[in-house]
Amino acid sequence: MSAALIELFDQKTFLTNAGTETYLVFQQGFDLPEFCAFAVHENEAEWNKLVEDYLHPILDTAASSGYGLMLDVLVWRAHGDFVEKLGRPRDEVAVINRRAVELARTAVEQWRASSKITAESFPVLIVADTGPRGDGYQVSDSDVTADEACAYHRDQLQALADTGVDLVCALTMTTAQESVGIARAAASAGLPVIISPTVETDGRLPDQSTLGDFIETVDRETNSSPLFYMVNCAHTTHLMPTLEQASNVQAAWLSRFRGFRANASAKSHEELDNSTELDRGDVAQLATQIREMKEKYQLCVIGGCCGTDHEHLAQMV
Repeated sequence: MSAALIELFDQKTFLTNAGTETYLVFQQGFDLPEFCAFAVHENEAEWNKLVEDYLHPILDTAASSGYGLMLDVLVWRAHGDFVEKLGRPRDEVAVINRRAVELARTAVEQWRASSKITAESFPVLIVADTGPRGDGYQVSDSDVTADEACAYHRDQLQALADTGVDLVCALTMTTAQESVGIARAAASAGLPVIISPTVETDGRLPDQSTLGDFIETVDRETNSSPLFYMVNCAHTTHLMPTLEQASNVQAAWLSRFRGFRANASAKSHEELDNSTELDRGDVAQLATQIREMKEKYQLCVIGGCCGTDHEHLAQMV
């Protein structure tokens, strides 16, 4: 499966979702407890609105551009600790993740039926978009070991494997050891995995490690099991200097970096956490910068994160 996916990514550029959580909160007006996007799956009217106003336009954009689509199933926080924070028993993790995959598949099937666009001409990958055990911006558990992380994430990833998702993309990761644990848990569940940390305005991870050190550590401790690496939940201006420096010295790790999901705003994580209004940034400028990064670094995955929507994605393609 991993070899086939790598071949697919080598042949075609894939678009991703935009910033679904911020879209739900700021543009759809849906309350997300603990920023858990899977909550929308339990409100039929709000889910149908998200599909019609947000997901279907993204599918249209990707298909008309000749790209493929990596479709998140919205399970970034559908794991034990956050399920408990919502007052639910941990044994509901499997049910929540199964429902997420079923609804995503149904949304794609409905769109295919109306658009008449086949899977052969337009591939859509169903992506289990998991995330860190703690906060995606701050490191609250820096002493977690890879074994502990593997044990924690195993239940969610096994439940997702049972649904037949195409791959896992671990988004907004903050430490190498938790990322190693997720990679190992995905391997034990038979799931290909992409690892995507976030970076601060200085291009470093929230634990202050460099992107290069992060990639090299995870590869070394997992026998290079991730398909490749991305960065998400950061602005282009936060990442570009790091990539330029790596390119200048021909850093080996750069060949493992193949995707970027950009925030609309150039604000820091702390500023975004404290924002009460949506910052959609400069849509055209962001698209231009993404194009430059894609061409210079041969990215095979581009898309949006916080503050972006289908308009940002349309500009990118």
